[in-house]
Amino acid sequence: MGDADLVTSTLDVEVLLMDVPCDAPDVDTEDSHFRMRVGKQVKYIVIEPGIFPVDVLSFPPDLLAQLPPLPAGDWVQARVARGVDGNPAVQLIHMALASVRTQWHQNRVDVLSLPRGKFVKGNVRVVQYASKLVIAKFAAFEWDIPRREREIAVYQAIDGCGLGPTFLGHIVEGDRVIGFLLELLPGRPAGPEDLQECIGVVQRLHALDIVHGDPNRYNFIVASDGTVTLIDFENAVLCPGAEEKDQELATLPAQLSEETGRGRGVSEAFLED
Repeated sequence: MGDADLVTSTLDVEVLLMDVPCDAPDVDTEDSHFRMRVGKQVKYIVIEPGIFPVDVLSFPPDLLAQLPPLPAGDWVQARVARGVDGNPAVQLIHMALASVRTQWHQNRVDVLSLPRGKFVKGNVRVVQYASKLVIAKFAAFEWDIPRREREIAVYQAIDGCGLGPTFLGHIVEGDRVIGFLLELLPGRPAGPEDLQECIGVVQRLHALDIVHGDPNRYNFIVASDGTVTLIDFENAVLCPGAEEKDQELATLPAQLSEETGRGRGVSEAFLED
């Protein structure tokens, strides 16, 4: 492989997200995963344990400085392991990554076309899109795909029902769907005083044969006019039994009285400053 076949400059490589085991014994036995922008493509790099120390893996500038040159081309996945000479070497993985299969909205938005935006958590951002702020939620790594699949299916089922934020389109990475854009609805988390409104919106969801799965107070966004909207459907269950619906409703008084901050997560994107 000649020099022309290598991406030798770290100036065109950026670590977008990473999953690095930092606690023993995982640090010695678990792979580290990186989602990177290489030029105008997103690539996934898996680094075997023991190749680099944790402080290097956890600090992108140091990692990029020590990472072996990446091959050019349209590959998507690679593994960094020790070569026959004992030095780190890049091995391409010739296997397609999973994609969200539920693709019902006509709008497609390339993930690299979206600005970095406000960080909410690893796979959730507030970004500028079509001259307004929206929520971008995507699969940071392949293991997130089933949760995005579930959520997108729920948004299809509730589309036009006023139960959740408006679904604005699919986020794509290359030829695969990895997430979605949502309308940003500022508001506040629900409290005990909103119990009846929250019961009402959950019953409407149940009428569509969907259980939310995590009805903590931060997954109810209360607008200034008192309208309650549900968010974060990654734990939702489609076609549940009647018992599951009853159990979910029965938990609402305790959920709305919770003061520990449990479940705040994604709602940070919606809460008013």
